[in-house]
Amino acid sequence: MIFFENILDELSAKILVTDDNLDVLFLNKSAEDYLCATLEESRGKNIDKVFKEKISNELELQEILEKKKSLKRHITTIFLKDNLQKKASFTASYFANEEFKGIIFEFFDNSKPESFADKMKKRTAASVTQAFSRGLAHEIKNPLSGIRGAAQLLAQKIEDPKKNKLANIILKESDRLASIVNKVSENSFKLEQTFQNIHTILEKIPAFVKNIENQRVQIVKDYDPSLPLIEIDNSLISQVFFNLATNSIEAFKKNNSSGKITIRSRVAYEVFINNKKYNTACQVDFIDNGPGIPDDIIDSVFFPLVSSKEIASGLGLSIVKGIINQHHGSIDCSSDDTGTTFTILLPISEINFEKTKASEGING
Repeated sequence: MIFFENILDELSAKILVTDDNLDVLFLNKSAEDYLCATLEESRGKNIDKVFKEKISNELELQEILEKKKSLKRHITTIFLKDNLQKKASFTASYFANEEFKGIIFEFFDNSKPESFADKMKKRTAASVTQAFSRGLAHEIKNPLSGIRGAAQLLAQKIEDPKKNKLANIILKESDRLASIVNKVSENSFKLEQTFQNIHTILEKIPAFVKNIENQRVQIVKDYDPSLPLIEIDNSLISQVFFNLATNSIEAFKKNNSSGKITIRSRVAYEVFINNKKYNTACQVDFIDNGPGIPDDIIDSVFFPLVSSKEIASGLGLSIVKGIINQHHGSIDCSSDDTGTTFTILLPISEINFEKTKASEGING
């Protein structure tokens, strides 16, 4: 065992190991530096004494042990001793042999800025795709207007109710397509913002999933009750989560499997959203266990007209990003063959956050 500990100490990877009681067995030197804790003071103590999130994730870790699975946390805030906190990602994987059963954690530092080359690559790709989508939108609008006009004339002249109904369907669908084209090309939405409880919006998702006739999808809710109200457009933010749910369900169908969608809310601290620092933000992770998004398009899934067999539409995620951007928020995506995670950050008003903390103090 000492031999392997010495090897792990030489790695730059940040490794922490617990037993099946979630007590710390080992952390290497990289993890000691990263978590501001030593092996000597941590060994034998519960993992919560070394790091935790705003809400303890003990239930999720127990599920890893029971179901022999893994957990991936993408861009979260972890809390260390002495009230230290940092933005990080980590994986927690089940491991067992004849002598040992427990969880191996690996931490990833998210403070490293994106390289200038990567930024330019993404900006160039986004600019080219946006220019292409605007040109395509212009080409679509003219024939679409002709189709709508012809259907309108037919609807006025046709007396047969059944045929008239068909003409009205063409009118309705033409208007819907025109609306989508305008939104994608202009990337602009009229916001009607009010202070809302994000959980009220998230609670609509199970009913939405049921309405699109996929009874095999399991919805797991993991909410942070300390989240304050945030200023958002209820209808548009609802559409964001409906689009994400639709993409997940289509992926489940194509994979011919039952699926699970986990919706997690947290307060994120000291985060950068579109190069601006916020002390607090509302973080929502939308996680599915579908087949994942191919590596060759993962960096461009939010561009208009980008699609794959795992993504039902090339428009839905572009609209999602447009809505989030207009709320001064951000959305990121990570994916592999175990599933896909969309992480949304929406700024929280500092005044509103302080009011919520004061209210909690009074109630407590």
